[in-house]
Amino acid sequence: MRRVNLRWNISSLHGSSDISNILKIAESIEVLSHLSVSEKGVVQLAEIRLKEGREITDLSEISWLEVIEVLEEDGDLLVVSILCSHPFAKSAIELSNIQVYPPYGIDSTRGMELRLSGLSDSVSRFVALLRVVLPPDKISVNSFRKEERNGWTDGLTDKQKEVLSYAIDVGYFDPDSDIKLKDIAEGLGMARSTLGEHMKRAEFEIMKKVSEDLL
Repeated sequence: MRRVNLRWNISSLHGSSDISNILKIAESIEVLSHLSVSEKGVVQLAEIRLKEGREITDLSEISWLEVIEVLEEDGDLLVVSILCSHPFAKSAIELSNIQVYPPYGIDSTRGMELRLSGLSDSVSRFVALLRVVLPPDKISVNSFRKEERNGWTDGLTDKQKEVLSYAIDVGYFDPDSDIKLKDIAEGLGMARSTLGEHMKRAEFEIMKKVSEDLL
C-alpha cells in the first residue's frame, strides 16, 4: 500500500484551461468531503472564496460544474454542495484500489494539492498518467508497512496542521478549556463547518497512527 501527496505550483497550472476557468471566478476552492458518486459525477462539499465581483452562480457556467446549494455564506466565502462531472474527478474517485482523500483543492496563490492512497501498482499507474496530463511539481510517497512507524502528522495536509496547531495554542484541548470551535473558526477566518471538517479529518488520521502504534 502507498500514500501519495501530490502538489502543483500555481505557475504549473496555467497551462490547464479547466483550472484557468475556475481561477477566473474563484480565489480558491477546497473540497471538504465527497457526499455521493453517481453516473452524473461527484457531489462535493466545498469551501469557495470568490473573486471580487463574481457570483457563485458563475461557476455553473463551467460545463462540468454545477452549484447545487449554498449552505453557508460569509461575504466572499461560501460553503456549497457542487456536482463535479469532470472526467478526471470521476475517474479519480471511482478507480479501483485507489482512494482520494479530502480535503484537497486549488488556490490562486498556493496552487493545488491532492492526496490519495491505494495498492502500489494502481497508485503508480495513476501517478504515471498524471505525469503526462498534468505533471506535479512535488510527489511525496509513503509506504504502509507494519515495521515502519511514521509520525502521527505524516498524513495531514498543511491546512489540517495549521488548524490543529492553532487549536493547541489557544488551549482548545485543555481539559478545563472554555474555547469553542466557533472561537477557533473566527480566529482562523474560516467557516465553522469548514473547521469542523479539517478537525475531524485530522483527528481521524492521527487516531489511525495511534491505533497502528498500539498493535
